[in-house]
Amino acid sequence: MRAKPHQLCLLAAIAAAALAPAACQARSAPPTPLPASATMKAPGADRPGEGAPAADALASDLRFGVRSPRVRELQVRLRLAKYLAVYDVDDRFGMLTREAVLKLQREGGLRVTGVVDQATWDALRARSRRPTEAELGNVDVGDWFVGHAQPGYTMELQHRLRQIDLYQGAVNGRFDAATRGAVESWRKRVGLPASEVMDERTWAQLITRTRNPRYAELFEAPPASTLTQELDPRCARGKVVCISKQQRKMSYVVDGKVQFTREARFARPGWESPEGEFRIWFMNADTVSKIFGERTPMPYAIFYQGNVAIHYSQDFADKGYDSGSHGCSQLRDYQVAKWLYEQVKVGDRVVVY
Repeated sequence: MRAKPHQLCLLAAIAAAALAPAACQARSAPPTPLPASATMKAPGADRPGEGAPAADALASDLRFGVRSPRVRELQVRLRLAKYLAVYDVDDRFGMLTREAVLKLQREGGLRVTGVVDQATWDALRARSRRPTEAELGNVDVGDWFVGHAQPGYTMELQHRLRQIDLYQGAVNGRFDAATRGAVESWRKRVGLPASEVMDERTWAQLITRTRNPRYAELFEAPPASTLTQELDPRCARGKVVCISKQQRKMSYVVDGKVQFTREARFARPGWESPEGEFRIWFMNADTVSKIFGERTPMPYAIFYQGNVAIHYSQDFADKGYDSGSHGCSQLRDYQVAKWLYEQVKVGDRVVVY
């Protein structure tokens, strides 16, 4: 069945009334430590990085409501196989775990019960590897939330670290020794191993204890713009974000005057980016997609048609046009995404052509 446009874009939640509270709740929850009684090595002969394991018999089926260290291993494996979009795991077999198991069973041609029997367990082990102790204990170092090669992100990070008295250097966008030291200090303060990586687990706790600095607190002027874009006639009046799929560009226009133009990226083959005239219906600066089984940051998301949004994309920054979105209109400059987010408001127009 072909996906509808409103189902295409990566997004953490879909309802305006529930999105921000849900994101706040997910991000503010502290890491769940591995209980002393649960200190265990994952059973079986599979080692980190290896594929199909040797036989590993379950003592009993795992089902909704069960609390067991074995559920931790289940959740890590589901996460590795891209069925469960969480960064912390625990001993509780809840609804998210059950939904992930159901998806695994459907895609694997297994009995769709939501219960992890031996056949389901074996299928999952073939799609994953043995979890590390750090993964089981929620202290593994993940990917950067946004790459520190983005000066705009590093400046925002430096400002937030300064707010909690861990950084006294200049807010200059350089990931220097002082910034690295401040990141390591923050990680240790929240009970994580020392590392210079600001992964999502670390970032999530930082944003709950700091405020997001305004663009003008970090930059003296709007982003410079040298590109040009042939505008659709509908972009000639009022405030509008004008997006050309053919030209692969995005402009912010006020009363016919272009404020900036940047390269933009759209849907990969097999998906589609909707065209037409839309109104911004929701905005969220800290959106993280969970739709496709893994957590994908979508900073400064501006939603204009269902789940479809304008947002910064680290994947776009890293890979350019070799990849694509699931329907969204993406920017690859964090500073530009932050600036645009502050220029528009709910109700403003977006034209995609």
